[in-house]
Amino acid sequence: MSTIVRNKHWINRLPHIYEIDDLIAFCRKNKRIYIYGRGEAQEWLLRFLDMCGVVSVEGYVVSYDPSESNFCYRKLPVKLIDDIINQPDVGIVLALCDRYHGEIIPMFRDKGFENWISLTEHTRLGIAEQMAPRNKDEMTFEISLADHCNLSCQMCDHFSQLSDPWFVDVEQFKKDIRRMAEIYDHEIGAISLLGGEPTLHPHLNELIEYVREQFPETELILLTNGVLLTNLENSSQGNLWEILKKNHVHVTVTVYPIKLDYIAIEKKAAEYGVSLKLSSDIHAVEATKQTKISDKHAMDLEGKVPKEHCVHCLYFNKFNVVKDGRYYMCPVQAHINIFNNRFKKNLEYAESDYLDIYEVNDWHEFAEFGSKWVPFCRFCDQKNWKHDSNWKPSTKSIKEYV
Repeated sequence: MSTIVRNKHWINRLPHIYEIDDLIAFCRKNKRIYIYGRGEAQEWLLRFLDMCGVVSVEGYVVSYDPSESNFCYRKLPVKLIDDIINQPDVGIVLALCDRYHGEIIPMFRDKGFENWISLTEHTRLGIAEQMAPRNKDEMTFEISLADHCNLSCQMCDHFSQLSDPWFVDVEQFKKDIRRMAEIYDHEIGAISLLGGEPTLHPHLNELIEYVREQFPETELILLTNGVLLTNLENSSQGNLWEILKKNHVHVTVTVYPIKLDYIAIEKKAAEYGVSLKLSSDIHAVEATKQTKISDKHAMDLEGKVPKEHCVHCLYFNKFNVVKDGRYYMCPVQAHINIFNNRFKKNLEYAESDYLDIYEVNDWHEFAEFGSKWVPFCRFCDQKNWKHDSNWKPSTKSIKEYV
């Protein structure tokens, strides 16, 4: 069980991508790599370097007490610094807390050792958060109820503004939820129902009640643009607000600069006692109603993104998706067929890019899968993912993604 502390709702700390580039370049030019430090964070750094495949790390190096017990990932020799510092072709990755740099770096200089690279605290912990498989109470998955949307946002990661109308099939949905409940023994950190726009689904109330039946204590989130919320108090399905209250569903509404009465939504939630979050940035620790910013998550259509850049991705080891019996790393991958169909592209994924949930035996397989690079990661141009502009309607052009 990992002791890395993460919040199931917020994005993991993302390592600085240029620091990652420097680390990989350092490892490539040194034949023998040691990691300074011997703890869980250093083991997840080892797992990251193993995944990248650029170097075979020889061991850990410490200042004293070279204990080799209690490995959580892969056992390697633990050496004292004086035993390896004068050996040829040795490069050391300093992966300790920042407070120890004031001791270690002067010691390197006193010994005349210059072949080392240090990681900032942010990147050291960011790699650990991304590479450590999640514990059960941290596990989440999302499932789209509709691929299309009643808004048309530029650069949507689910490609909903490009999608033809599509609703999840009720029986397929129930089958998949029932299977996930079996795997998790009906307990998981959180489940998100979203889209597209989930409130478009003609059987929304039924789907919510089925998820709650299968996961009685799990945090259940409805992520919506809010456009239809007040109208669904009186719908052909029944009263959505009563369903939300009865099933203890948390509603997260993304705030857009559109003519929508958000105060009325707040009042309705208060009237029914429904938990509500209104925010222009749904991933922020504190809700914010400032101007909605659109992020551009650029695609490399040639699939040449370096493997090591995956740990800079906000979706990595975080926003896994269940769709039609498959478990995907992220929503971009799960919905890439919409992008391909619209722009006549062929960004393919292989069998190793997803898990068949009907062949999975234990939830740990999901945890392992979510914390490893998959081949589809080669299409996500992490260096060019950025805040792009204030929100505006989509032009439905491929320029929004390249």
